[in-house]
Amino acid sequence: MRLINRHSSRPLAMVLAALPFVAVLRMALPQVLPRLISNVRLSLGSAWLFLIAAEAVAADVGPGYRIFLVRRCLAMDVILTYVIRITALAFVLDWGLKQLSRRAFP
Repeated sequence: MRLINRHSSRPLAMVLAALPFVAVLRMALPQVLPRLISNVRLSLGSAWLFLIAAEAVAADVGPGYRIFLVRRCLAMDVILTYVIRITALAFVLDWGLKQLSRRAFP
């Protein structure tokens, strides 16, 4: 898909008599989605970090709370299980977004 120059996309939409919603759907959204998916992939790492930290501080459920609760008992087998699950989920989400980006926007 060839990207349309931002200066030429508005007159093109006007020539095609597109409604503003249709112009956004057909012209702006395809240009924004690849970067949006890439930015979501980049921000997931920080999101996981803040989620675990917030659960450790102010929650009574969730994997972050469980890790800090079990840490007091020094049960490393349980802690490592939670860490492996969180890491696997993060890798699956990242892989899924990467595959979506590759297939939708070659």
